[in-house]
Amino acid sequence: MSAPLIEAVIDLAALDANLAHLRRTVAPAELMVVVKADAYGHGRVRVARQAVASGIRIIGALDIETALELRASGIGPDVAVLAWLYPPGQDFAPAIAAGVDLAVSSIAELEAIADAARGRAGDAGFTPPRLHLKLDTGLHRNGATAADWPELVTAAVAAEHAGLVRTHAVWTHIAEASDDEDTLALERFLAGVETARALGATVDVRHLAASSAGLRRADVRLDLVRMGGHCWGIPSFDGVTPGEIGLTPVMTLRAQLLATRPGPQGTTLGFVSAGYGDGVPRNVAGACAVAIRGVQHPILAVERDHLVIAAVTDVSVGDAVTLFGTGAMGEQTVRQWGDLSGTLGDEITTRISARVPRRYLDA
Repeated sequence: MSAPLIEAVIDLAALDANLAHLRRTVAPAELMVVVKADAYGHGRVRVARQAVASGIRIIGALDIETALELRASGIGPDVAVLAWLYPPGQDFAPAIAAGVDLAVSSIAELEAIADAARGRAGDAGFTPPRLHLKLDTGLHRNGATAADWPELVTAAVAAEHAGLVRTHAVWTHIAEASDDEDTLALERFLAGVETARALGATVDVRHLAASSAGLRRADVRLDLVRMGGHCWGIPSFDGVTPGEIGLTPVMTLRAQLLATRPGPQGTTLGFVSAGYGDGVPRNVAGACAVAIRGVQHPILAVERDHLVIAAVTDVSVGDAVTLFGTGAMGEQTVRQWGDLSGTLGDEITTRISARVPRRYLDA
Protein backbone atom coordinates (compact mmCIF):
# COMPACT_ATOMS: atom_id res chain seq x y z
CA MET A 1 0.00 0.00 0.00
CA SER A 2 1.42 3.40 -0.93
CA ALA A 3 1.94 6.04 1.73
CA PRO A 4 -0.54 8.93 1.84
CA LEU A 5 0.54 12.20 0.28
CA ILE A 6 0.23 13.89 3.65
CA GLU A 7 -0.57 12.66 7.13
CA ALA A 8 -0.42 13.80 10.73
CA VAL A 9 1.01 11.02 12.89
CA ILE A 10 -0.22 11.19 16.51
CA ASP A 11 2.03 9.32 18.95
CA LEU A 12 -0.16 8.22 21.85
CA ALA A 13 2.83 6.84 23.75
CA ALA A 14 4.33 10.33 23.71
CA LEU A 15 1.00 11.68 24.96
CA ASP A 16 1.03 9.15 27.81
CA ALA A 17 4.57 10.14 28.77
CA ASN A 18 3.69 13.84 28.69
CA LEU A 19 0.62 13.32 30.87
CA ALA A 20 2.56 11.24 33.38
CA HIS A 21 5.24 13.95 33.60
CA LEU A 22 2.70 16.75 33.95
CA ARG A 23 0.71 14.88 36.60
CA ARG A 24 3.86 14.37 38.65
CA THR A 25 4.74 18.03 38.23
CA VAL A 26 1.42 19.48 39.38
CA ALA A 27 0.74 16.91 42.14
CA PRO A 28 -0.98 16.93 44.56
CA ALA A 29 -3.20 19.04 42.27
CA GLU A 30 -5.12 17.12 39.62
CA LEU A 31 -4.51 17.59 35.88
CA MET A 32 -7.33 18.54 33.50
CA VAL A 33 -6.65 17.77 29.83
CA VAL A 34 -8.29 20.44 27.65
CA VAL A 35 -9.39 19.17 24.23
CA LYS A 36 -10.81 22.36 22.74
CA ALA A 37 -10.18 23.03 19.02
CA ASP A 38 -10.26 19.28 18.32
CA ALA A 39 -7.50 18.77 20.91
CA TYR A 40 -5.45 21.42 19.11
CA GLY A 41 -5.73 19.43 15.91
CA HIS A 42 -4.78 16.08 17.45
CA GLY A 43 -8.32 14.60 17.45
CA ARG A 44 -10.42 15.24 20.55
CA VAL A 45 -12.13 11.85 20.91
CA ARG A 46 -9.06 9.67 20.43
CA VAL A 47 -6.89 11.91 22.58
CA ALA A 48 -9.49 12.20 25.36
CA ARG A 49 -10.00 8.45 25.47
CA GLN A 50 -6.24 7.92 25.68
CA ALA A 51 -5.98 10.50 28.45
CA VAL A 52 -8.66 8.66 30.42
CA ALA A 53 -6.83 5.38 29.87
CA SER A 54 -3.74 7.12 31.26
CA GLY A 55 -5.55 8.04 34.46
CA ILE A 56 -6.93 11.51 33.74
CA ARG A 57 -10.22 12.04 35.53
CA ILE A 58 -11.34 15.42 34.21
CA ILE A 59 -11.50 16.62 30.60
CA GLY A 60 -12.00 20.22 29.53
CA ALA A 61 -14.34 20.23 26.54
CA LEU A 62 -14.93 24.00 26.14
CA ASP A 63 -18.43 23.61 24.62
CA ILE A 64 -21.38 21.34 25.24
CA GLU A 65 -21.32 19.81 21.75
CA THR A 66 -17.81 18.51 22.40
CA ALA A 67 -18.73 17.36 25.90
CA LEU A 68 -21.65 15.33 24.54
CA GLU A 69 -19.45 13.83 21.82
CA LEU A 70 -17.00 12.68 24.47
CA ARG A 71 -19.78 11.10 26.52
CA ALA A 72 -21.12 9.36 23.40
CA SER A 73 -17.63 8.02 22.68
CA GLY A 74 -17.70 6.03 25.90
CA ILE A 75 -16.20 8.40 28.46
CA GLY A 76 -18.42 7.57 31.39
CA PRO A 77 -19.58 9.31 34.56
CA ASP A 78 -16.45 8.35 36.50
CA VAL A 79 -14.67 11.02 34.43
CA ALA A 80 -15.75 14.65 34.77
CA VAL A 81 -16.24 16.58 31.53
CA LEU A 82 -16.44 20.36 31.85
CA ALA A 83 -18.06 22.80 29.40
CA TRP A 84 -17.79 26.56 29.87
CA LEU A 85 -18.50 28.44 26.65
CA TYR A 86 -22.09 28.70 25.45
CA PRO A 87 -23.86 30.44 22.55
CA PRO A 88 -26.98 32.51 23.23
CA GLY A 89 -29.99 30.28 23.84
CA GLN A 90 -27.92 27.22 24.74
CA ASP A 91 -30.04 24.15 25.55
CA PHE A 92 -28.56 22.73 28.75
CA ALA A 93 -30.91 19.74 29.07
CA PRO A 94 -28.76 17.27 27.07
CA ALA A 95 -25.67 18.23 29.07
CA ILE A 96 -27.53 17.73 32.35
CA ALA A 97 -28.75 14.32 31.19
CA ALA A 98 -25.18 13.36 30.23
CA GLY A 99 -23.71 14.41 33.56
CA VAL A 100 -21.58 17.23 32.15
CA ASP A 101 -20.08 19.71 34.61
CA LEU A 102 -21.20 23.24 33.74
CA ALA A 103 -19.37 26.50 34.27
CA VAL A 104 -21.42 29.53 35.27
CA SER A 105 -20.30 33.11 34.71
CA SER A 106 -23.56 35.04 35.12
CA ILE A 107 -27.02 35.01 36.62
CA ALA A 108 -28.47 34.52 33.13
CA GLU A 109 -26.45 31.32 32.62
CA LEU A 110 -27.40 30.08 36.08
CA GLU A 111 -31.08 30.68 35.44
CA ALA A 112 -30.94 28.86 32.09
CA ILE A 113 -29.24 25.86 33.72
CA ALA A 114 -31.71 25.86 36.62
CA ASP A 115 -34.65 26.05 34.22
CA ALA A 116 -33.32 23.08 32.24
CA ALA A 117 -32.76 21.14 35.46
CA ARG A 118 -36.27 21.97 36.66
CA GLY A 119 -37.63 20.46 33.46
CA ARG A 120 -35.82 17.19 34.19
CA ALA A 121 -36.14 17.10 37.97
CA GLY A 122 -39.02 14.62 37.85
CA ASP A 123 -37.15 12.15 35.64
CA ALA A 124 -36.01 8.87 37.13
CA GLY A 125 -32.34 9.02 38.00
CA PHE A 126 -32.14 12.81 37.72
CA THR A 127 -28.88 14.17 39.15
CA PRO A 128 -28.45 17.92 39.57
CA PRO A 129 -25.56 19.25 37.47
CA ARG A 130 -22.32 20.22 39.16
CA LEU A 131 -21.42 23.88 38.79
CA HIS A 132 -18.03 25.54 38.40
CA LEU A 133 -18.71 29.16 39.38
CA LYS A 134 -16.40 31.52 37.52
CA LEU A 135 -14.94 34.70 38.99
CA ASP A 136 -13.26 37.30 36.80
CA THR A 137 -9.91 38.13 38.42
CA GLY A 138 -8.71 40.62 35.83
CA LEU A 139 -8.45 38.90 32.46
CA HIS A 140 -12.01 39.98 31.51
CA ARG A 141 -12.56 36.93 29.34
CA ASN A 142 -15.76 36.00 31.17
CA GLY A 143 -16.81 35.34 34.74
CA ALA A 144 -18.61 37.40 37.35
CA THR A 145 -17.00 40.64 38.40
CA ALA A 146 -16.08 41.14 42.05
CA ALA A 147 -19.18 43.33 42.41
CA ASP A 148 -21.49 40.70 40.89
CA TRP A 149 -19.86 37.69 42.57
CA PRO A 150 -21.91 37.61 45.82
CA GLU A 151 -25.17 37.78 43.87
CA LEU A 152 -24.14 34.91 41.58
CA VAL A 153 -23.03 32.72 44.49
CA THR A 154 -26.18 33.47 46.48
CA ALA A 155 -28.36 32.54 43.50
CA ALA A 156 -26.41 29.31 42.96
CA VAL A 157 -26.82 28.35 46.61
CA ALA A 158 -30.56 29.02 46.38
CA ALA A 159 -30.81 26.82 43.28
CA GLU A 160 -28.91 24.12 45.14
CA HIS A 161 -31.33 24.29 48.06
CA ALA A 162 -34.13 23.85 45.51
CA GLY A 163 -32.49 20.62 44.35
CA LEU A 164 -31.69 21.92 40.87
CA VAL A 165 -27.87 22.18 40.92
CA ARG A 166 -24.84 21.32 43.04
CA THR A 167 -22.18 23.89 43.81
CA HIS A 168 -18.83 22.21 43.38
CA ALA A 169 -15.98 24.41 42.14
CA VAL A 170 -14.76 27.98 41.80
CA TRP A 171 -12.47 28.88 38.94
CA THR A 172 -10.98 31.66 36.84
CA HIS A 173 -8.58 32.34 33.98
CA ILE A 174 -5.39 34.26 34.71
CA ALA A 175 -3.54 36.31 32.12
CA GLU A 176 -0.12 34.66 32.56
CA ALA A 177 1.33 38.01 31.45
CA SER A 178 3.57 38.58 34.47
CA ASP A 179 4.20 37.08 37.89
CA ASP A 180 2.89 40.22 39.58
CA GLU A 181 -0.39 40.12 37.67
CA ASP A 182 -0.78 36.41 38.33
CA THR A 183 -0.13 36.93 42.05
CA LEU A 184 -2.79 39.63 42.16
CA ALA A 185 -5.21 37.32 40.31
CA LEU A 186 -4.48 34.57 42.84
CA GLU A 187 -5.19 36.91 45.76
CA ARG A 188 -8.47 38.03 44.20
CA PHE A 189 -9.41 34.44 43.49
CA LEU A 190 -8.75 33.18 47.02
CA ALA A 191 -10.79 36.08 48.41
CA GLY A 192 -13.63 35.08 46.07
CA VAL A 193 -13.44 31.47 47.28
CA GLU A 194 -13.76 32.62 50.88
CA THR A 195 -16.77 34.74 49.96
CA ALA A 196 -18.39 31.78 48.20
CA ARG A 197 -17.89 29.54 51.21
CA ALA A 198 -19.19 32.19 53.57
CA LEU A 199 -22.35 32.43 51.46
CA GLY A 200 -22.93 28.67 51.73
CA ALA A 201 -21.44 27.35 48.50
CA THR A 202 -19.57 24.06 48.44
CA VAL A 203 -16.09 24.59 47.00
CA ASP A 204 -14.51 21.17 46.61
CA VAL A 205 -12.25 22.25 43.74
CA ARG A 206 -10.40 25.52 43.04
CA HIS A 207 -8.74 26.01 39.67
CA LEU A 208 -7.16 28.99 37.95
CA ALA A 209 -3.84 27.88 36.41
CA ALA A 210 -3.33 26.73 32.84
CA SER A 211 -0.24 25.39 31.05
CA SER A 212 2.27 28.18 31.63
CA ALA A 213 1.54 29.18 35.23
CA GLY A 214 0.72 25.60 36.17
CA LEU A 215 4.19 24.46 35.19
CA ARG A 216 6.08 27.46 36.60
CA ARG A 217 4.35 28.23 39.89
CA ALA A 218 3.41 25.77 42.59
CA ASP A 219 1.36 28.35 44.50
CA VAL A 220 -1.25 28.73 41.73
CA ARG A 221 -1.91 25.03 41.19
CA LEU A 222 -4.38 24.71 44.08
CA ASP A 223 -6.63 21.67 43.42
CA LEU A 224 -6.62 21.43 39.62
CA VAL A 225 -4.47 22.63 36.71
CA ARG A 226 -5.85 22.93 33.19
CA MET A 227 -3.46 22.09 30.35
CA GLY A 228 -3.72 21.84 26.59
CA GLY A 229 -0.55 22.63 24.65
CA HIS A 230 1.85 21.03 27.12
CA CYS A 231 -0.07 17.76 26.84
CA TRP A 232 0.80 17.71 23.12
CA GLY A 233 4.45 18.51 23.82
CA ILE A 234 4.24 22.16 22.74
CA PRO A 235 5.95 24.49 25.26
CA SER A 236 4.19 27.70 26.20
CA PHE A 237 7.46 29.44 27.17
CA ASP A 238 9.51 31.50 24.74
CA GLY A 239 12.80 29.95 23.71
CA VAL A 240 12.22 26.63 25.49
CA THR A 241 12.45 23.27 23.74
CA PRO A 242 10.03 20.45 24.60
CA GLY A 243 12.85 18.33 26.00
CA GLU A 244 13.93 21.09 28.37
CA ILE A 245 10.62 20.82 30.20
CA GLY A 246 10.34 17.04 29.94
CA LEU A 247 7.91 16.84 27.02
CA THR A 248 7.80 15.13 23.63
CA PRO A 249 5.85 16.54 20.65
CA VAL A 250 2.89 14.29 19.91
CA MET A 251 2.18 15.29 16.30
CA THR A 252 4.52 14.69 13.36
CA LEU A 253 3.40 16.12 10.02
CA ARG A 254 4.66 14.13 7.04
CA ALA A 255 4.36 14.46 3.27
CA GLN A 256 6.17 13.31 0.10
CA LEU A 257 8.50 14.84 -2.41
CA LEU A 258 6.45 14.97 -5.61
CA ALA A 259 8.90 16.41 -8.11
CA THR A 260 12.15 18.30 -8.57
CA ARG A 261 13.34 20.74 -11.22
CA PRO A 262 16.30 23.02 -11.77
CA GLY A 263 16.12 26.35 -10.02
CA PRO A 264 18.01 29.61 -10.49
CA GLN A 265 21.79 29.71 -10.41
CA GLY A 266 22.25 25.96 -10.47
CA THR A 267 19.94 25.22 -7.53
CA THR A 268 17.36 22.46 -7.31
CA LEU A 269 13.75 23.08 -6.33
CA GLY A 270 11.60 20.42 -4.68
CA PHE A 271 7.82 20.19 -4.59
CA VAL A 272 6.24 18.70 -1.46
CA SER A 273 2.69 17.33 -1.15
CA ALA A 274 1.47 19.76 1.53
CA GLY A 275 0.14 23.28 1.19
CA TYR A 276 -1.98 25.97 2.73
CA GLY A 277 -5.07 23.99 1.73
CA ASP A 278 -3.86 21.44 4.29
CA GLY A 279 -3.42 24.14 6.91
CA VAL A 280 0.29 24.83 6.48
CA PRO A 281 0.71 28.54 7.27
CA ARG A 282 1.90 30.58 4.31
CA ASN A 283 4.26 32.62 6.48
CA VAL A 284 6.53 29.63 7.18
CA ALA A 285 8.01 30.35 3.74
CA GLY A 286 11.39 31.97 4.17
CA ALA A 287 11.40 31.13 7.86
CA CYS A 288 11.10 27.37 8.39
CA ALA A 289 12.43 24.17 6.86
CA VAL A 290 11.37 20.60 6.19
CA ALA A 291 13.58 17.56 6.68
CA ILE A 292 14.46 14.86 4.15
CA ARG A 293 16.73 12.03 5.29
CA GLY A 294 17.68 14.06 8.35
CA VAL A 295 18.71 17.18 6.41
CA GLN A 296 16.77 20.44 6.61
CA HIS A 297 15.66 22.09 3.36
CA PRO A 298 14.36 25.67 3.50
CA ILE A 299 10.75 26.35 2.54
CA LEU A 300 10.64 28.92 -0.28
CA ALA A 301 6.88 29.11 -0.89
CA VAL A 302 3.62 27.66 0.38
CA GLU A 303 1.06 27.11 -2.38
CA ARG A 304 -2.43 25.71 -2.06
CA ASP A 305 -1.51 22.06 -2.53
CA HIS A 306 2.28 22.02 -2.31
CA LEU A 307 5.40 23.52 -0.82
CA VAL A 308 8.39 24.68 -2.80
CA ILE A 309 11.66 23.90 -1.07
CA ALA A 310 15.32 24.50 -1.81
CA ALA A 311 17.00 21.11 -2.08
CA VAL A 312 20.36 21.52 -0.34
CA THR A 313 21.40 17.86 -0.84
CA ASP A 314 20.47 15.19 -3.36
CA VAL A 315 16.83 14.20 -3.05
CA SER A 316 14.60 11.80 -4.98
CA VAL A 317 10.97 11.87 -5.98
CA GLY A 318 8.99 9.86 -3.44
CA ASP A 319 11.26 10.74 -0.52
CA ALA A 320 9.50 11.09 2.82
CA VAL A 321 9.37 14.71 3.99
CA THR A 322 8.89 15.69 7.62
CA LEU A 323 7.48 19.16 8.06
CA PHE A 324 7.69 19.11 11.86
CA GLY A 325 8.00 16.45 14.53
CA THR A 326 9.98 15.57 17.62
CA GLY A 327 13.29 16.81 16.26
CA ALA A 328 14.87 13.39 16.72
CA MET A 329 15.53 12.94 12.99
CA GLY A 330 16.80 16.40 12.20
CA GLU A 331 13.41 18.05 11.65
CA GLN A 332 12.20 21.19 13.37
CA THR A 333 9.53 20.97 16.07
CA VAL A 334 6.21 22.73 15.75
CA ARG A 335 7.32 25.05 18.55
CA GLN A 336 10.29 26.04 16.39
CA TRP A 337 7.92 26.63 13.49
CA GLY A 338 5.88 28.89 15.74
CA ASP A 339 8.89 30.82 16.98
CA LEU A 340 10.33 31.27 13.49
CA SER A 341 7.04 32.31 11.88
CA GLY A 342 5.83 34.60 14.67
CA THR A 343 2.99 32.50 16.07
CA LEU A 344 2.34 29.69 18.55
CA GLY A 345 3.05 26.03 18.00
CA ASP A 346 -0.42 25.02 19.11
CA GLU A 347 -1.93 27.46 16.63
CA ILE A 348 -0.10 25.63 13.84
CA THR A 349 -1.29 22.15 14.89
CA THR A 350 -4.83 23.48 15.35
CA ARG A 351 -4.84 24.82 11.79
CA ILE A 352 -3.88 21.50 10.18
CA SER A 353 -6.94 20.73 8.08
CA ALA A 354 -9.42 17.98 8.85
CA ARG A 355 -8.75 16.70 5.33
CA VAL A 356 -5.28 15.64 6.48
CA PRO A 357 -5.54 12.03 7.73
CA ARG A 358 -4.59 11.45 11.36
CA ARG A 359 -2.72 8.19 11.95
CA TYR A 360 -2.53 7.12 15.58
CA LEU A 361 0.39 5.17 16.98
CA ASP A 362 -0.91 3.14 19.92
CA ALA A 363 0.63 3.69 23.33
